[in-house]
Amino acid sequence: MKEKLGKLKNKVGQTIRSSYELSIWKWLFIILIVSILEGVILEMLGRRSLLSPFVFILHNPIVFIYNVLILYFTLSISLLFKRRGFAMGLIFLLWFAVGFINFVLLGYRITPFSAIDFIMFSDVISMFNIYFNFWQRISIIVGIIVFIIVIVLAFLKIPKIKGKVNYVQGSIVVLISFVVVYTMTVLALETSIISDKFTNLGTAYKSYGFVYCFANSVIDQGISKPENYSKAEVDSIMNDISEVKPPYRKFQYKNNQKVKPNIIVIQLESFIDIGRVNGITTDKESIPNFKKYQEEYPSGFLTVPAIGAGTANSEFEIITGMNSKIFGAGEYPYKTVLTTTPCESMAQILLREGYGTHAIHNNKAKFYSRDESYANLGFQTFTSLEYMLDFERTQTGWAKDNCLPTEIIKALDYDEEPDFVFTISVQGHGRYPKSELKCEEHVHVEAEGETEEETEERSNQFGYFVNQCYEMDEMIADLKNRLDERGEEYVLLLYGDHIPSLSFQEGQFNRGAENQTEYVIISNFDLDLEDRDIYAYEMSDYLLRAIGYKPGVMQDIHSRYFDTTPGAENTEYHEKVLMTQYDMLYGDKYVYNYVDAYNRIDMRLGLYDITVNSIAYNAYKNSITIKGENFTEFSTILINDERQNTLFVDNNTLMILPEDVKDMPKVGDQFCVAQVDKNKHELSRSNIKAYGSR
Repeated sequence: MKEKLGKLKNKVGQTIRSSYELSIWKWLFIILIVSILEGVILEMLGRRSLLSPFVFILHNPIVFIYNVLILYFTLSISLLFKRRGFAMGLIFLLWFAVGFINFVLLGYRITPFSAIDFIMFSDVISMFNIYFNFWQRISIIVGIIVFIIVIVLAFLKIPKIKGKVNYVQGSIVVLISFVVVYTMTVLALETSIISDKFTNLGTAYKSYGFVYCFANSVIDQGISKPENYSKAEVDSIMNDISEVKPPYRKFQYKNNQKVKPNIIVIQLESFIDIGRVNGITTDKESIPNFKKYQEEYPSGFLTVPAIGAGTANSEFEIITGMNSKIFGAGEYPYKTVLTTTPCESMAQILLREGYGTHAIHNNKAKFYSRDESYANLGFQTFTSLEYMLDFERTQTGWAKDNCLPTEIIKALDYDEEPDFVFTISVQGHGRYPKSELKCEEHVHVEAEGETEEETEERSNQFGYFVNQCYEMDEMIADLKNRLDERGEEYVLLLYGDHIPSLSFQEGQFNRGAENQTEYVIISNFDLDLEDRDIYAYEMSDYLLRAIGYKPGVMQDIHSRYFDTTPGAENTEYHEKVLMTQYDMLYGDKYVYNYVDAYNRIDMRLGLYDITVNSIAYNAYKNSITIKGENFTEFSTILINDERQNTLFVDNNTLMILPEDVKDMPKVGDQFCVAQVDKNKHELSRSNIKAYGSR
């Protein structure tokens, strides 16, 4: 056996060495075969099926050939290297790696892997423990190590070609491959064989192939400059929208002053009515309060830009009135342009109307770069989980939403101004456990499956999800009661960000579509609104006008150009939206010749300062105690800028235990408290207090 393996090894090695003596034309044939093979493998991984790729190839041969040509172009770059076999193998492995990552991710979410996920890497790492169990995490780490070892060994073992590299021939091949791919891209787009506007990322990957869609997500970022972009075009739009009718509701007045209602918006994580889904049965109503409010207040379906993931883009459309689909494939503006560019939003508009603007999220501040983007959206304060004192966690690790009413009331009490409070919940977030229910069972859920094992797994997953929605629904009722007790006028918008990341069959929804959730607008005064279905990017216009405010530029564009006639293509409307979004975020900002430019806000993290009042050293116990205000479990003591292992005692007390005290503090040592998230990112610091000072 050993002798046979030795002969096989020698034969393979001889074949590899002899391949280096092949002419470049034979290498081109090898690249073609490898491209076809990898194209099939990537589709198998992307569709999580051995047979589906061949159905795709039979029904869409031109699209598959186009994907193969993209692979061919990337693999042909190996002809420019002396280690030709290694270069080709490396490119092959890199494509396989992104395909395999896509395969793994699709087991936990509906949205396929795209280039934006590289930017989201820190956020992904923070959820690593939630989505993968211990042995899965070990397997992933081992897999990465093996992948690196294979690359290193390949570099060392695979020989170089004999003689010199013919850079002229190689460059010509690469250039021709690029021209063919570019030409076919243009023709395919013009004939609608493919599209570069992905309404649904998951559907696009299935329709146009993994290679094209992933490559497009790498190249296509931001908003492309419209062909007819100019000052004259923007001027024309701004003159047009100046004729938009004023708000249709008149403010109420008390003591000759406008009554400005508090405006609270809550985006509910993965929140839907499970009664919309066939094959799922419950022993009682899963969201009774929300359903009751739908009957009493204006409500309808909300068309969102995400399915199963993409919370931040639903949020972006609601708050800005902008269309997220205009950006690159799978792009999150929160992670790209909004980290540096101020943007029109409900917060910016209401700030100018004298409102206090607050954001609340019971998850980490840096998720989707909210700690940066919210300042450009006009929020004066942002209370993330790191600044919350009392919260519970689900058994899968997410913070429960029952902490949100308290945080919202705190924001409303923060000052005497009317307030806009934008809140993002997290309790309904996946992963949804298959092996057991892993939650308190308020509602008994049964889900249909093809086998007994699948039935049990789906019942556990949907059972966990439905019971989280039940508790979120209880939170909604608690908040409404508290708002009613306050006696101030308020408007409360509730909506789901997207359907949960669970496996749904085609046609399984008996009401609404996969890209629709539900919304309701609660108020303690008459808004004079009717039930209607609405797009997420229309909501800010709809809501602000109902309350009585003159909306912003994007909202006026919706009112001026959007044709609500069923089946209307709205070509002009989409052109105006594209032109204006480009101008405001990437262009020359001609819009701001008509309205005051929006500015980045000096945003505070947390409502109140975290302060250090006193420092005490217990020589007998060798411990240090810090007294102050507004501490949380994310508070960390720093001594002369060095982080210390910190025990959270209560919101006024922190300690460094004896085993962690290295030296007795010296007079003049600088003490402060930093809020540090679970990934060790510092978010803010308290005042500095010197040891020994009064």
